[in-house]
Amino acid sequence: MTASDSTTITFDEMADLCLRHRCFQSPSLLHGVLCGQLCGQERLPRAQWVMLFTQLLGELTEPLSEAEQASIYTWYDETLAALTDPDMGFEPLLPGELYSLEERLTCLVRWTQGFLKSVDAAQIDYEQLTPELKEGLDDLKSIVDLGHKRLDDSNDNEHDLMALSEFVRMVAMMLYLERHPGDPQVEDPGKPSSVH
Repeated sequence: MTASDSTTITFDEMADLCLRHRCFQSPSLLHGVLCGQLCGQERLPRAQWVMLFTQLLGELTEPLSEAEQASIYTWYDETLAALTDPDMGFEPLLPGELYSLEERLTCLVRWTQGFLKSVDAAQIDYEQLTPELKEGLDDLKSIVDLGHKRLDDSNDNEHDLMALSEFVRMVAMMLYLERHPGDPQVEDPGKPSSVH
């Protein structure tokens, strides 16, 4: 079973939640923040994630409903389950194919920004990381620079976006595995060949 098979919180559902509270942050950025927190910290408490999510929403016009809080907890649980999936089924939260290629690239950039911001905040000792992972994290910074790039919906650009998404996905999983080596139990979690 892949992460997409088990995920119930979609990009559009999280976008609707944000808009209800007049927050115009991309759900991809928020998911990147969550993933960076989960990868960078030894263990991110669920309650801490809800507090952080609420802060990211900004000044709320009304409190989060019980259903909304439950959705945020579910988002945390599903993301953690995907990162610990021995079948490597994790996927960044990005909009689907109904969105333009340019919108999807922008969301990938936003996801990467949120991820790197959380990883930096975790104050990871980069000297403890494998050279391949350090290089991968450095390469993520170059993806952020693509935020101003204009794309048309050509097959070549579609292929390039899929390759970038796959690279981001693998770097995130490599970071999680190196920071949490016993969770999940997989063979050779630090193999660099999975990223390049």
